Amino acid sequence: MDSFLAQLRQRQVFKVATIYAVSAWPLIQIADLAVPALGLPDSVMTLLLQIFLVGFPMSLIFSWLYNFTSKGIVRVKAGGGQENSPQANIKTTLSVAGTLTLALVVTLACQLWLEGQAPQKIQTSAVTVDKAKPLDTNLLSEGKKESIAILPFVPFSKDVEDEFFADGMVEELLNLLAKIPDLQVAARTSSFAYKGVSNKTIVEIGRELGVDTILEGSIRKNDTSNKIRVTAQLIKVNTGEHLWSETYDREYRDIFQIQDDIARAVVDKMKITLLGKSAPFEFVAETNNVDAMVAFGKGQKELAHRTAPSINEALQHFQEAAKLDTEYARAYVAIAEANILLALYGNLPEEQANLAAKEALNTAFELNPNLAAAHATQGLLLAESDPEKAEQSFKQAISINPNYAMTYMWYGSLLQSNGDISGAHKLFEQAYVLDPKSPVAAYNVAWCYYQAGSEKKAMDIFSQIISNDPYYPGAYNLVGDILATRGRLDESISMYKRAIDVDPVNKKAIKGLLIANMDMGKIEQTQHWFAYAGKAESQFSAADISFMQARFYASQGDINKALNSLKNIKFTGEKSTMNDYIEGESAYYQGKYSQAITAFERLLNAESINDDYFYYLAEGQSAVHLAYAYLQVEKLEQANNIIDGFAQFLEKGKAKKSNDPSYYYNIALINALQDNKVDTYQYLQAAIDTGWVKAWQADLEPILSQMNKEQQFSQMMGGIRARLATMRARSEDKNSFLLAESDTF
Repeated sequence: MDSFLAQLRQRQVFKVATIYAVSAWPLIQIADLAVPALGLPDSVMTLLLQIFLVGFPMSLIFSWLYNFTSKGIVRVKAGGGQENSPQANIKTTLSVAGTLTLALVVTLACQLWLEGQAPQKIQTSAVTVDKAKPLDTNLLSEGKKESIAILPFVPFSKDVEDEFFADGMVEELLNLLAKIPDLQVAARTSSFAYKGVSNKTIVEIGRELGVDTILEGSIRKNDTSNKIRVTAQLIKVNTGEHLWSETYDREYRDIFQIQDDIARAVVDKMKITLLGKSAPFEFVAETNNVDAMVAFGKGQKELAHRTAPSINEALQHFQEAAKLDTEYARAYVAIAEANILLALYGNLPEEQANLAAKEALNTAFELNPNLAAAHATQGLLLAESDPEKAEQSFKQAISINPNYAMTYMWYGSLLQSNGDISGAHKLFEQAYVLDPKSPVAAYNVAWCYYQAGSEKKAMDIFSQIISNDPYYPGAYNLVGDILATRGRLDESISMYKRAIDVDPVNKKAIKGLLIANMDMGKIEQTQHWFAYAGKAESQFSAADISFMQARFYASQGDINKALNSLKNIKFTGEKSTMNDYIEGESAYYQGKYSQAITAFERLLNAESINDDYFYYLAEGQSAVHLAYAYLQVEKLEQANNIIDGFAQFLEKGKAKKSNDPSYYYNIALINALQDNKVDTYQYLQAAIDTGWVKAWQADLEPILSQMNKEQQFSQMMGGIRARLATMRARSEDKNSFLLAESDTF
């Protein structure tokens, strides 16, 4: 070994290795900065690294055989002054060279084998879709489609109207290309997220959007000569190569012909280089009125924010577009969509919204019966009243235009409301792939991760939503829900407040503030938010307010006031099933178990509700309360059936159980029903450890009435109350805002 090391030193192997490493490292660092700056693909960096890796053992082999001297490169003599036999020298040389070469070959072979075993993945901005495990639904496209994003064209003018004109043109181009079945087109929201962005290369943007090609361009309008110049170029993302470019000089009113020419040129080029098809595509502009196109674009921009004021403004723009072009079918679809969303996000009564939406959709279908957006919006309109027809409408929309992201979002919401969380998640992910910069699409995916127990993934997407659109209230609501579930009520209040700051009549945020303040025992703040909710009459009915007041009285331990608040509640429409729940709960807490059973059984057997919904309702309270009522009237078989059914329902979501307080609390109640006291305490403690803080609920629960008298139970509830007291003190120090700040909206 000593002789071998001496030869390594003599042959300058150590010196060459050091020089190679010292010189290679800064070159790699320079390349790491230069490759993205020059718009070069990642493969360039990979190639450089491979060259450096292969070059290292080769340099060592060379240094073993040759030395650099003042006389040039000379062959090394064996032995360092002590003559070795030529055979020994050859053996040593072959041994070192062979070892290094073998190591390199094995390393590269392992790398290639691992790459062959690993499933290919398509990376979007936040969701990775595994191609080895395609989305399991016949609605989603199979195989890899070629994809494109159209960035907002740059207007060479300071006139704001010219900017809207350029945006409108891109909107029409998106609509034209989105109709091609073999082409995946990034949605408007995602493309327009890069408007005005100058610190990212085309290649970087393409990778973030997960597309193969980017279409970008500019518009220069001459008001004096009424001429317009449009320059467009198609760029391949992975190489930065310009596939096609063209400049169009036309009359201003020929803009629609320019759109048609650009769309055809893009498709013709992609047919040859990407799509590999020669089938003709028919392009029909949705409007031939420039002003209508501009008005529609303004409306789309406002609609994306999903706040009541922005939706109202969007509706006005859409109505203007329809007025300017009475045959603009897409404008009527947008009018319908805005009306429906105003009932969800704003203050428009649902009946009035649906009537206006239906009228606008009828006009749209008369003008164009094959408009995907019209079928999708019809699905949204029918989702509550006729789910089966709604599903047919969504399927029809996908068959016409598989690139319309909203179809997947709304269809996913329909499946979600029917309890198919897995199916909803797949559709939400498809929408996110099509529109990775959309806050609504991102929210839906984050919500699914949250429901599946992957809160970290949900929070990661929340960060991206806020980065893309800090004025989207849904993101703050989502984090508020996560924090509230974790028992971090003071922090959840801060998030709900931020949602209110963005959208003052946000129903979910107001409700979150009410419940969080109730559970934290902040009476004055709770009363303030009740007053605030009372002003949002379109968001909260009298029944809604009474129901939450009953919860407030219950959280204060006043069961009689809670029951009085429930007496006169009468829900209508889709919420009518809540009447049976309220009747059952009222009878249950009064010890009228036969009456409670009758009401709960009506709820359980309702035709419009499946068993899972019964178990899901009110976090499972209707199920355990029905089981307890059966036990009190000695209907043991019925009680066991409900307990078994509820336990099976909970096990379906057992992936969530490690971080879902309601899971542990319900399992604790099931064990209490079965007189398993030890397990009841264990699961109750698990609920507390994961964030359950509703001590008031356990105090009132008849199922836990016997344990309520025990010291261990009192100590557990005392620990929760201490945490709540700490949160109250912390929130008063941190959130010392005046109630008057939110008195008006």
